[in-house]
Amino acid sequence: MKNTPALYDLHLHTYWSYDALADPEVHFRRARELGLRCLAITEHHNLDALPDLVRIAADYPDIRWIVAAELTVNTSIGAVDLLCYGLPLQPCGLLAQVLDEYHEWQRAAGAARVRQMQALGFDYSSEEHLALLRSYRPERTLERQGATHVRGKTEIDYFIRRGFIANPGERAALLQRLPKELATPCYPSVERVVPAVKQAGGLVVIAHPAGYFQDRNRQRMDALREECGLDGIECAHRSVHPEQTAFYRAYCREHGLLSTGGSDSHDNEDVLTPPEQWGHTREKRFACHLGEEAWLDEFLERLP
Repeated sequence: MKNTPALYDLHLHTYWSYDALADPEVHFRRARELGLRCLAITEHHNLDALPDLVRIAADYPDIRWIVAAELTVNTSIGAVDLLCYGLPLQPCGLLAQVLDEYHEWQRAAGAARVRQMQALGFDYSSEEHLALLRSYRPERTLERQGATHVRGKTEIDYFIRRGFIANPGERAALLQRLPKELATPCYPSVERVVPAVKQAGGLVVIAHPAGYFQDRNRQRMDALREECGLDGIECAHRSVHPEQTAFYRAYCREHGLLSTGGSDSHDNEDVLTPPEQWGHTREKRFACHLGEEAWLDEFLERLP
């Protein structure tokens, strides 16, 4: 992975995502310092950061900011993360309904975890679940979103501290024991979400696609392109190897799809680590991806 920042980052999270800690303004400030042209803040399942972002972006007119969200949908292969770009500042109609459904899903997922742990005999209450969220999330995000699910690292540390598991590796086995009748609800369906995004003028790009595509399985890629109504592929991401990037880019050109790149940064440390200190290719360093500047120009031309 190169140690030169890309000129854009189209996959970023702030503390408005259930699993992120980054301050929204840190992204913009760092983008200016590194000379980036464009940003997209892609919160998980929501557009709740928009009031903050509108205010912050006004102070950074030199940086193009794209209204976006990362919406996870239920498909024929299970959950798939879709990056949705060019969304309206004031969602209405079907998109507004879908975003409300995501809020309901997040609260239902949080409540399900409490019921699941109690069913296994663990002393884990709704109050403890909310306190765990408050240990890392700003209060105003909880006021807007309620008691969502908890990010993995925080949950693992808490479960170890309480003696529910002995080490991080035991979490997967614990989750496999959870009663199926108390399973976390499925994400909103792709048939519901994608039409709402398209109706609102948005573009749909599949995020970190290597796993979904089973590496370079063209049959799988074709099927997901159709099922998810894809406008593009996140060809450059820390989980996508350079040879995969080249293959996905060629596929995009063959099918008239956009190519995007993003770091998937979640924390201030991800954003602020200097490029000369970038190390492992799987780190979520801000603007650390192999996306070419020409991809950004193609992307911006397609935005509404």
